[in-house]
Parts: sequence; C-alpha cells; structure tokens
Amino acid sequence: MLPPEMLIPMAVFAIVALSGAMIIATNRRGRRTLDARLKQIRTDGAVLSTPQEQPNPLAELLGRIGGLSVLGGPSPKLRQTLSRAGYNQRGVAELFFGIKITALIVGVAASIIAVTQFEVSTAMGVLIVVAGAAGGTMIPNFVLSQKVKKRTGEIRDALPNAIDLLEVCVSAGMGVDQAWNATTEEMREASPALADEMALVNLEMLLGARRPEALKNMAERSGAEDLASLSSIISQADRFGTSVADALRTFAETMREMRSQRAEESAEKMAIKLLLPMVIFIFPVVLIVSAGPAALKMVELLSN
Repeated sequence: MLPPEMLIPMAVFAIVALSGAMIIATNRRGRRTLDARLKQIRTDGAVLSTPQEQPNPLAELLGRIGGLSVLGGPSPKLRQTLSRAGYNQRGVAELFFGIKITALIVGVAASIIAVTQFEVSTAMGVLIVVAGAAGGTMIPNFVLSQKVKKRTGEIRDALPNAIDLLEVCVSAGMGVDQAWNATTEEMREASPALADEMALVNLEMLLGARRPEALKNMAERSGAEDLASLSSIISQADRFGTSVADALRTFAETMREMRSQRAEESAEKMAIKLLLPMVIFIFPVVLIVSAGPAALKMVELLSN
C-alpha cells in the first residue's frame, strides 16, 4: 500500500496529465481536419480522399459525458472560448466539458482518500474536499485560458505584418479577395493561427457568406480587438468605395504605434513585478552576506 503522503501528489499529477493529454489530442485532431479542408480549397474544388481517423475511445467517452442533458451541457460562452483557443471542430465543447466533469470527480475522490488517510476534523475534511473539487475544475480552465492568451497574442503580433502585405497586394492592382488569399498563403509560416483564421474567412465566402459577415465572424472567433477594427475598415471601404490601400496603410501604422505603447507599458510594469521577488529572494541573501559576519562577531564578543 502506498504511503498516505504520496496519494495527494499522485492525484494532482493524474489530473494534470489527463487534462493535458486530452487538450493536446483534441488540438492535433482539429489541426489535421482544418489542414485537410484548406488543402481541398487550394485544389480548386477537387475532392480529395482523406484517410479515416481511428476513433479515440477515451475521447468519445468524455464527449458523451459532457453531452449529457442531465449535466446541462457546455455553455455558449465555453464554446466561444474554445473557438478563440483554436478548437472549432464539432464535439470539442462536449469533450472539454467531459474533461471538466472527470477532473471534478477525480479531485473529489483524491480529496476523500486524503481525508480518510489522515486524521482531520470534520470541518477540515469538508474544506479539503471542496478544495479538491475546485482544483479539479480549475485546472482545465487554466490550461484553456493560457491557450487562448497565447493564440490571441500570436494573432495580435502578426496582424500588422499581414496588413502591410495585404496593402502591398492591393496597391499592386490585386482585388481584395486575391490579396487576401495571397496574404493567407504568405502568413502560413509566420503565424499559423492568423493564417487559419484568414483561411476560414475564405471558406465562409466560398460557402456564400458576404465579406463583412465573414470578417465579423473572424473577429468574434479569434477574440482579437484589432481584427474587429480590420473588418470594419474593409467593410466601410467596400460600402463607400474609398481606397482600401490607404485605409490599410493608416490602420497598419496605428497598430504599430499601439504595439509600441503596449511594449512600453509592459516595460514600466516590469519594475513593479520584480519588486516582490527581490524582497523575498534577493534582499535576505544580501543582508545575510553583508551583515552576517558582523552579527557573528558581535555574538562572539557578547558571549565572552
């Protein structure tokens, strides 16, 4: 039998490993599906035979758990958050909700095991169980929020370069659709997340959606405020017949200024963020090194 002090670390490790494995597997599966759809678009409508993926029994089980009507199912806000993290495939919301339910059960079970192994009071036992349940549900949310933050930052950082390239293509005589397709292909290596969002805009337009509607969906799907501004600029240029190149050039300059301001703001905040580690880790060491010998000498003199 394992010692009691090993049960809690093993339970926490199991929760983290399960959540990470499910999210990575979902990301890879959605990425392959999206790449296959984009490859089909590039072949001018030719239908390609894609290999059938082997179903994952664990993912199917978690998806069924998350899709139970008794549990209420995933909320629209969760679906939007998953979309901003890059998970747009069908069934991913139910899968993530099933992961949260499983993590909740594992957290409660690990807490109950820990309470039974150690002699604690009833109030402390209830507190440990509640903390285990909260930790089990918060770990998947934390991983998802970090994924959303990383992807949104990538799109925000790569958007000025994409706008510059789009403006160059439009100024060279290309139409907006042709320039958009060329920019999508060129941004594939620099920012796959932004290229995927732009490719989805092309796909929606091929399916019959208007450009303003497709751009608005891209802004809502990605969660980047700059994309909402870009969709408004292109839509207004199409509506009023103004120069798209001039509008994109001005917007790119504005975005670069905003990015510089964000960098300066982050640099100003760095001094405040470094204050706490300096107080906890650096100042005590400096105090011991500088005042330690004098303190030892004083103790020696007083003892004599």
